[in-house]
Amino acid sequence: MQEFVDKTAEQSGTKINRKTLMAIQGFIGCETVFNDDGSITETNADGHMLKTVFKDDGSIIETFTGEKTITRVTTFEGDKVIEKITEVDE
Repeated sequence: MQEFVDKTAEQSGTKINRKTLMAIQGFIGCETVFNDDGSITETNADGHMLKTVFKDDGSIIETFTGEKTITRVTTFEGDKVIEKITEVDE
């Protein structure tokens, strides 16, 4: 947050309009493909891609490709009852 006394300062950044706010909430056009290997690929209206891979060990790897690539790994611990879910951004 930028603080100023005389209220004349300007701050640059990403403008949030209705379209952007709705996309943040998940309301954006998207094509979802269920791949033969069991993974899921989602491509949104802006051309960004989210690929979800379900590993044999039960973990899930999500890779989002847009202006930069972000990967998140989710692991589950517990026997029959999930005792712990761990999500790590890489």
